[in-house]
Amino acid sequence: MVGSVISELVARHEKLRSEGLNLIPSENWLSPAVRQALATDLAGRYHSTWYGGTEHILRIIEETEKAARRVFRSRYALVTPLSGLTCDLTVLHAFTKPGDRVAIPPFTHGGFPFGISKFHRERVFLPVDGATYVPDAEKARSVLSGERPALAFLGSSFIFFPHPVRAVADHVRAENLPTKVVYDGAHVLGLIATGEFQDPLREGADVLLGSTHKSLYGPQGGLILTNSKELDERMRSFLDVDVESGIGLVDNPHVNRIAALGIALEELERDRGFGTQVIKNAKALARALEEEGVPVRFADRGYTESHQVLLDVKEGRAAELCRRMEKAGIFCDAGGRLGTGEVTHRGMREDDMAQVGALFAEVYKRGARDATRKAVQKLARNFARG
Repeated sequence: MVGSVISELVARHEKLRSEGLNLIPSENWLSPAVRQALATDLAGRYHSTWYGGTEHILRIIEETEKAARRVFRSRYALVTPLSGLTCDLTVLHAFTKPGDRVAIPPFTHGGFPFGISKFHRERVFLPVDGATYVPDAEKARSVLSGERPALAFLGSSFIFFPHPVRAVADHVRAENLPTKVVYDGAHVLGLIATGEFQDPLREGADVLLGSTHKSLYGPQGGLILTNSKELDERMRSFLDVDVESGIGLVDNPHVNRIAALGIALEELERDRGFGTQVIKNAKALARALEEEGVPVRFADRGYTESHQVLLDVKEGRAAELCRRMEKAGIFCDAGGRLGTGEVTHRGMREDDMAQVGALFAEVYKRGARDATRKAVQKLARNFARG
């Protein structure tokens, strides 16, 4: 569009990202087919049968749910949540009431900063092993027995190693606690889908949920999975348009997003080695960084079992490093996390991680020099995929 400020900024953004290396663990690259679905006529349409012209829209939602069930081997799937937070709010409202306790990993060790108290529930922290950022199974069992929360969340934002789902779920059932075990797989859904990291539903979680745009390379949005018909029905009541009981959390689920998610899930079905390669790349990147003199956490544990690598730097230094890397075209977050989801999806392998690690280390030590920026751009262009 001639003279459009916004269109010009969009074009600049596209150029910036196409010439950079994205190591943000919360993001991923969308395939041309996924992006095309987002830009179709669906973007302006509703899904309710109250409106005419929804014949194909309803089938898109149905087929996307089927794809999610296949990929995650679950009996039920909900694809209408607009975000991972919408998923969290769904289980909160479906399975708790004001005053109930909700157990979550602490924010200080990577837990998602869910504002539970804003919804008049009481937050209880599950003890976490500071050496791994993983909930301590024995201490968690004690907290659950003492506090008897209505919900217990596992999974976190800083997640490098599997969480003790089976130990927690077995304890809840053995003690007959009134607790639903929910696994927030926002960061690791793509790895779970391809059979890596862990398998929360088979390990005893009542619900698996999360964002669809991190290690899972779909559009921004949310996904909820369960094997329980009862739990599915209770959650669905908050996500479907129900005129009799009233609308809950979602009235318009953005069907272009759902179509894009369905396409991404179909792509992932054909890309079963993706999760394995993501983890191989994360380990390779961590080794390369350490060999180049960049401090990395968890070396004694093989660095990571997920797509995330954690730098061993203080909080202020991590934020400064984020801005420094940005000037060189290397994108990371201000928490010291690096992720290999996007670079893997673009086609990089372990040997490429050595080059990425060397470029990162160059900026870490000497700043964003012109030669380094050009080297970053050259490497990024080699893996541009549309």
